[in-house]
Formats: sequence, structure tokens, C-alpha cells
Amino acid sequence: MKHRRKIFNVMFVVFILIVFTQITYADQDDQIIVVNLSHRIERSFRPETATINLEVWTLNKDLKEAYTETTNRMNQVIKVLRSFENVTYKTQNFSINQRYIEEDKKRELYYEVSAIIETETDNLTQLGNIIERAVSNEATDIKGIKYGLKYSEKAKNQVIKVGIQEIKDKAEVIKESLEKGNYKIVRLDINDSYNIYNYSFETTRSKVSNDAQSLPIPEISPKDVNIYVNFNVKIEYNDQIEIKD
Repeated sequence: MKHRRKIFNVMFVVFILIVFTQITYADQDDQIIVVNLSHRIERSFRPETATINLEVWTLNKDLKEAYTETTNRMNQVIKVLRSFENVTYKTQNFSINQRYIEEDKKRELYYEVSAIIETETDNLTQLGNIIERAVSNEATDIKGIKYGLKYSEKAKNQVIKVGIQEIKDKAEVIKESLEKGNYKIVRLDINDSYNIYNYSFETTRSKVSNDAQSLPIPEISPKDVNIYVNFNVKIEYNDQIEIKD
């Protein structure tokens, strides 16, 4: 009999503990407030590099002549680029296409041969000179100028660090408004965007004279590079008092 009573007492105590724990957890859940926060930050940086896409292009009825002329143009532009310091280049998108042009009410077949010379420099003061010399020496088109940073990931991390601090400041304001004791960030999604400014500077495709005549030097003003970071944050607020060391 005493043994049964002892078992009953133990089971009763266990039952009370379970009920009490459930009530405690229910109270804690009722005290938690979840806030979903979106935050966006933008910072501008002075450009450190510039990329110019120079095109050489020829249109001719004879494929061999079109190919030879474009190749000679490309080699001439590369020769000019080698005369500049702090300039690197690479050729890409060498292509041959057929084009039909109506002449005297007949469709004549032409061959279009073109190539892109991607030119990069970290001396932005010589952009105008590069463009002038390239166009004066067989470049037939300028496909724009892109500005960038030497260490873009480092710049992104700087912006992310500032953005997280701003989120913490907002979280503190919300905590005080809700009259809660503490908060914790339970989810943080980050999406960054590196906006390379593309300055559209295009010349019209035309056959440039072979006398390497001088042309006016364009004044190029480098544009800032913008970095955008979007944050999506889930924050939980509760009544527990924050204990600081």
C-alpha cells in the first residue's frame, strides 16, 4: 500500500512539472514578438579602373579583303595601345558575318568582319588620349566605357558592415518602442549589387583614313561606382533582460 502511494506521489509530481513547463513555454511564446525588417544601403566609390571596348570593323564584298583589313586595323590599334603606360588589353568577339545590301535594286552579298579590343587602365586621366589615338589609328567604333574598382569585394564588405550596424540601430529603436527587454536576429539574408557605370561613348562605324590624323581629345569625367546592399532580417523580441558583460 505504501509502495503504491509512493508511486502515485511520484507520478503526480511529474505531471505537475510537465504542466508547469508547458505553461511556462506558452507564456514565453506569448511574450515573443517577431519583426521582419527590410533594409537597403547604397554607397558610392570613386572609380579606380576603366575599361574601353574598341571595335575594328570592315565591310567588303571580298571576304579575304575584309578579313585582312580588319586584322590590319586591329594590329594598328594594339600598336597604339602599347605606347601607353598602365594599359592592358585583350582581343575578343572576332566575328565574320554575311550581309545583304540592296544596290541598284539587287541584293549584293557583303562580308562584315569585326573584332573587339577590350582595353583596361587604372590611369583615368589618359582616357581621352587613348580614345583619340585609337580612333585616329583605325578603331572604327567605341563601344562605351565601364568604370570599376580594383578590389570590389573589399568595398562590398565595407558596405555590408555599415548596413548591419544600421540594422542593429533600427532593432534597438524597435525594442524601445515595444518596451521589450532584449532581441535576437534569427535570420539575415544579404543581396549585394555592384553597379559598374557604363558611359556610352560611341562613334559611327566608318572607314577611317589611314593617315593617322589627329582628332579632338574628348574630355572624359569618370563616374562613381555604386554598391547596393539589400537586407532581409527576422528579429525576435522578448521580455528577458539583456545581461551585458
